Amino acid sequence: MLGSKTVALAAGLFTAALINRSLGPSLRGVYAEMQTWMGLFAVLFGFSMDTAIYHFTNSALYRADPKSRLITTLLLSFVYGSLGALALTSFVLIWPENVSSETVKYLWFLDGLLISTMVVSNLLVFLQATGHLKYSAIIGLVQGILNAVLIGFAYLVLFIDIQVILIALLILQAVAFLMLIFKFKEGDFLKGQFLKGLAKGIVAAGAKQHLATIATFVYTKVNQLILFRYCGDSETGMFSVSLSAAFYLMFIPMTFQTVLYPRVILATDDYEVTMRSLRLGFYGWGGIVLLMTFFAKPILFIYGGQNFLPAVTSFRILMIATWFLPLSSLVAPYCIKKGAFFGMATTAVVLGLVSIALNLYLIPNFLGRGAALATAATCVIGFGMSLLLLWYLSKRNPLEFMQLRFY
Repeated sequence: MLGSKTVALAAGLFTAALINRSLGPSLRGVYAEMQTWMGLFAVLFGFSMDTAIYHFTNSALYRADPKSRLITTLLLSFVYGSLGALALTSFVLIWPENVSSETVKYLWFLDGLLISTMVVSNLLVFLQATGHLKYSAIIGLVQGILNAVLIGFAYLVLFIDIQVILIALLILQAVAFLMLIFKFKEGDFLKGQFLKGLAKGIVAAGAKQHLATIATFVYTKVNQLILFRYCGDSETGMFSVSLSAAFYLMFIPMTFQTVLYPRVILATDDYEVTMRSLRLGFYGWGGIVLLMTFFAKPILFIYGGQNFLPAVTSFRILMIATWFLPLSSLVAPYCIKKGAFFGMATTAVVLGLVSIALNLYLIPNFLGRGAALATAATCVIGFGMSLLLLWYLSKRNPLEFMQLRFY
C-alpha cells in the first residue's frame, strides 16, 4: 500500500508542479480561494460522515448487513453532497462580493466537483473500513497517474488554466466512482437496502463529531480565505503553495493512519498500538521533518518554481505543523473506537477558535508568515489536547510514547 501511495504522491507532486508553474502566484491564490470555499461547504454539509462510517463498520457492535450499509452510505453521501452544492450556489449568487469573480464564473464546475468528491470520498472510506485497503490504494494510484497524464498533456499541447484543472478533477472523480461501483458490484454489494435506522445512527454519530470536523477545517484551511481578504491573491498563492507542499509531505504518516484505523477498531490491544504508533511518529517522522526543513528551498523550487521561493520561510514554519498534525491524527482511531465524539468535538472547536484568533492577529502583521505561525501554533496546541483526551479515556499516562524502546 505504501508503494502505491508513493507512486500516487509522485504523480501528484508532478501535477502540482505543472499547475503551480502555469498559474503563477496570483492565479494560484484564486484557485486556492475556490478550493477553500468548496471545501468549506463540503465540510459544513458532510456531517462528519467519514468517522461515522468507521464507527458503524464495527461488526461486534452493529449487525447491519454490509450490503445495506453500502447503499445507505451511498444515498446519504449523495444527499449531503447535493445539500452542500445547493448551499454553495446560494451563497455565491446572493453574496458574490465575498468571493472572487472566478468562483462565480466556475460555480457549476465547483458544484459538480463538490458532489462527486463527497460521494467518492465516503465510498472510499467505506471500502477502507471494510478492509479493502489494497483496492482503495489502487484507486488512488489510478487517479494520480491519470491526473498527471491529463495535466501533462494540457501543459505540453494546450494550456493550463483553472477551467482545465476543474475538468480534469471531474474526470478523476468519475473514474474513481466507476472503479468503486465495479468493486461493489463484483462483491454483490449493490443489492442492499436503504436502512432508515442505520441512516439515523450515522447522522447522529456524525453530528456529535461535526463541530470537530468543521473546526479542524477552520484551523488548517480557512486561513487562506482570511489571507485572501487581507493580502490579495498573490500572497495567498505563495502561502497556498507552501501549505500544500507541507501537507503533501505528510503522506507517510497519513497512510499509516489509514492502516491504523481498522487495526485499532478491531483489536483488543488498542492502547498499546496507539502508543507504539505515537512513538514511531514522534521520533521517526520528526527526524524526516527536520531533514525536509533543511532542504526547504529545493523542495519548494521543485514544487512551485522560482516564483514561489519567497515562501520558503512560511514553508519552514509549517514544518512544525507537518510534524504535530499527524501525531494528533494517530490518536483519533482510539478516540473514535471509544465513542468520544463529544470530547473530540470540544477539542476541535477550541482549536478552531484559537486558530481564527491567531490568524486575525498575525496575518495583518506578518502576511503569509503570520498564517504559517498560526497554523503551526494551533497544531502544537492540538497535539497537547489530544494527549489530554487520550489520558481521560484510558486513565493511563499518554507520555509513555516518549520512552524509547528497542524491540
